Amino acid sequence: MSSTDDPTAEIADLYAFLSGVIADPPDEQAVAHLANEQFPREASPQSLANGYRLLRKWQASVDDPAEEADRLAKVHTRLFVGPRPRMQLHESWYADDFMGQPLAVVQSSYRDLGIRPTEELREEPDHLAVELAALELLTRDGDEALRQAFYQLHGWWLPMAAGDIKEMVDDRFYEGIGWLLEGAIEADAYLLSVDLDRLTPAYLDSPSS
Repeated sequence: MSSTDDPTAEIADLYAFLSGVIADPPDEQAVAHLANEQFPREASPQSLANGYRLLRKWQASVDDPAEEADRLAKVHTRLFVGPRPRMQLHESWYADDFMGQPLAVVQSSYRDLGIRPTEELREEPDHLAVELAALELLTRDGDEALRQAFYQLHGWWLPMAAGDIKEMVDDRFYEGIGWLLEGAIEADAYLLSVDLDRLTPAYLDSPSS
């Protein structure tokens, strides 16, 4: 995740990283790699800088990658898996229709936009990790119109999810992930000329809702 001259490629890399660590905690090998990663010391927007700063602080605390991987696995389970996880990172949960119509709309959007998220992700299609993986694919494909369409349909809840991760976690690593998620969303919305404050879940107003 080092800085490059291609902001779109950086955002795609961020989407991939964030999707991975939200879906599953980093294992021993991933922890060892991340503990030696050269995270940027300057980044824009400020949310990205905050996230990288927290990850650098986390790096300084890692003595044994195996022990840290075990610790992060416990943290990840408590936050996102459960039983009784602290957070439900599903679009349908934020729409107050858990596993209902919003889930079906997300599945339809994937078909309409030609997105086939990786089968390695076990989560439901409306899970944050899967939607970030979809955004990574769209970003690497380079079709800004399709990425804008995805944000118009499903971007409304992403800033809220980032804010909740920042506020509800009790771990430096995952607090950093929350800040990086907020920063990636803000940076991508800027590139796409998408006003995050004006996004709404349009399907909640449809006749079938």
